[in-house]
Parts: sequence; structure tokens; C-alpha cells
Amino acid sequence: MKISLLPRFLRLAPFDTASDQGRSDERYRLAALSILCSVLSRAASVILMLLSVSLTIPYLGLERFGLWMTIASFAGILTFLDLGVGNALTNHVAQRSSKNNLDLLSQTISGGLGFLAIIGFIVGFLLFLISAYVPWWNLIKISDTSLLDEARHAGMCFSLLFGLSIFTNGVQRVFSGLQISYQAHLVSVFTTIIGCVALWFAASANQGICLLVSILMGSQSAAGIILLIILKTRNQFSFEGIFSLVNVEASHLFKTGGLFFILQIGTMVGWGADSLIISSTIGVAYVAIFVVVQRLFQFATQPLIIINAPLWGAYADANAHQDKKFIKNTLVKSMQTTFFGSCFGVVILITLHKVLIDFWTDGAIVPPLTFVLFYAVWTIFEALGNAFSMYLNGVGVVSAQVKAVIVFIILVFPIKIMLIKSMGLVGIPVATLIAYVIALSTVYGIYSRKEVLRGIV
Repeated sequence: MKISLLPRFLRLAPFDTASDQGRSDERYRLAALSILCSVLSRAASVILMLLSVSLTIPYLGLERFGLWMTIASFAGILTFLDLGVGNALTNHVAQRSSKNNLDLLSQTISGGLGFLAIIGFIVGFLLFLISAYVPWWNLIKISDTSLLDEARHAGMCFSLLFGLSIFTNGVQRVFSGLQISYQAHLVSVFTTIIGCVALWFAASANQGICLLVSILMGSQSAAGIILLIILKTRNQFSFEGIFSLVNVEASHLFKTGGLFFILQIGTMVGWGADSLIISSTIGVAYVAIFVVVQRLFQFATQPLIIINAPLWGAYADANAHQDKKFIKNTLVKSMQTTFFGSCFGVVILITLHKVLIDFWTDGAIVPPLTFVLFYAVWTIFEALGNAFSMYLNGVGVVSAQVKAVIVFIILVFPIKIMLIKSMGLVGIPVATLIAYVIALSTVYGIYSRKEVLRGIV
């Protein structure tokens, strides 16, 4: 969807969906509302991100701050532990929503969320045991061994909150499948603001890593709890007979989720494990440099994610109605906007990165220019890949993504280990770029071309 068309679709009254054009306009209306509310949500998240650095690095110090960022990064590493059910639930809810059957929709949502609750409980409990007994001195390189106990306690705290987040993230995915993610974004704004206030008080009192992790993760989990209450009041979720509904929905979600599960493993290996690779090879202090540059370039990618994320549900709804014209037009506009937007964003950030990072970290972090440049290039590829994945997910083309991820995994992990030892921190984005281009061009361009294009041809 073109940005210039947003004002036309920013309206509360729905379009008449009796015709193809009306359904197309309604999808864009819901996407436009989601984009607007997502801007607010992302703005609140950016403020929380900025505060998490500027308020804590002065009293935590570089190594302790790097430890905190390493533990926080586990949330990205371990996203695959929902077994892909969260992503499968988005598509399943979108398909059931198109049938206009409230009872059937309620069964789907209740059974799916019940299944995620069981997964979250098991995962949280197992991670808690692992955190309590893992040899932290072998997992991370750290000069101050007195921090090992704090790392263990923070890991245990993270484990419980991560288990909860599997369920609460699933609630937010339900709203995406219903194409009303704008409501989820508004709730997220509220809980993130509370998180910012809590972080300020915690930093003022020089609180430890455990509480900081709780604030960052707890604010998003709180949003999920509020959204669950909203679903309950709309009769779209029920605790009654939930275990029998779990049995009905689990097999379908697990089958589809298995493909998403492999995709999430690829994400973990390809991106989520970067902080752990850095901390275990060249030291935890370099994690701070990596995280600051990574978050800096999120200013280029986040606006594009805001625009593209609501399109997943729109693609899924259009696919259910076999509206290939809508899918093709939307995909072309999305990719064009993403390319030019990401190029513009990274040029601005490259130009201003020294000033911004110096101001942000009070001169504590000075990243190598080469690392900044390569990470900028990777940012453009990452943005385009995210936009295209919304299309693939929406039209149910998951197996091709699985093949690409398998090739990516085979390539990226050994290349990263090799290059980080010879090139230092720069080896991370260079290795990711090499593996990413080879995997996607080979699978999408050659072996699975027909499958990838089936939503528009």
C-alpha cells in the first residue's frame, strides 16, 4: 500500500465487503489503522530501547551492560521454542475469520491459545532448570567473575518470563489474524509507557540485571494479558472446554507450525545467536558495540516493518478469497516502498552514526566504521526479506522458506565462526550477507520458483 493512500483508508467505518473492491478496500483500511497505531507502538518501544541504553550503561559499565544485552538477546534466540504454533495460529485465525462463524472462530482461538499456554509452561520450566545449573563461566567470556551469580539469577528470571511470553505473544498474533492488530498496538503503547517509567525508577536506584530483564519482558507480556481479556469480553475466547479444544486444534497447528518451527530455528542460528557467538569468541564487551549498532539501524527497518506487518493478515484474507490481483499489486508496492525507504534510512544513519552513538552512549562506545558500513548493507537486505516474507506467510508458502532456511543454516554458522576469528566483529554482517544471498537466490530463484509465485500467478 502506498503511503500517500493512507488518508483515504484511515476511517473507523468499515467498507462494504459485498464486492471484491470492497473487500480490498477493507483490507487496506485495517492495514492503515494498524500502521498508524503501530507507529505509536514502535515509538514507545524506541523510547524504551533508548532508555535501556542511556539510563543503564553509566552505572552498569560496559561488561555488565554487555551481559544484560546478551541475556536479553536470548528472547530472539529462543523464539523457535513455541514450535512455530504462534505463526500458524495467525494464518489459521485469518482463514476461520473469513467464514464469519463466531463459534468456530472462538474454538480456534481458545484451542490455539490453550495449546500455546501448555507449550509456554513446559518451556519456561525447562529453561529455569537449565539456567539454574548451566556452567555460565563456560558460556560467556567475562573478566569479572563476581557477575556470574547475577547472570544465573537473571537467566532464571528470564526463563519464567519467556515461558509466559510464548502465550502472550500468541494472543497478539490472534489479533493479527483477525486483521485488528491496531488494537494490539494501542494496548502495547500503554504497557510500554509503564515499562519506561519502571525502567527509569530501576535505573535511578541502580537495580540489577534481573529486574531490568523483568521490566523489558514484562511490559509486553502485560499487553498480552490485557488483550486476552478483550477477546474474552467479545466471546472470541473461552476457558470452557479448553482442553478438548486444544486436542481439536493442536494437530493442525502443530503440522503447520512445524514448518514455521524450522524457519524460527533459522532465525535463531542466523541472527538471534549473534550476541552469544560474539560473547563466546571475542568477548562480552563487543556485544555492547554490536547491540548499539544493531539498534541504531533499527531506526531504518522499524518504520518499514510497521508498514509491512499488517499485510500478512491482508495477504491471508485475499488468498482465502483467491484475490490474486490484490496480492500482486500489494506485493509490488510493498517491495518498492521497502527498497527506497531502507536505502534512504541507512544513508542518513551512516552519515550521522558517530554523533548519534556518541550522544546515546555518552562516548562509551565507538564502533568501527567498516562494521557500520557492512551492517548498513545488511539492513537493506533484511528489510526486503521481511517485506517478502509477509507475502509468503500470508499465502501459505512456507515449505520454500524452509528450504531456504536449511541452506542458510548450513552456510551461515560456520562462515560466522570463521570470519569473526579473522575479521573480528565485521565478520558477523559479512557472513550473514553471503549466506543470505546464496540461500535465497538459489531456492527462490531456481528450485522453488513456481511455489513462491503461486500466490500471484
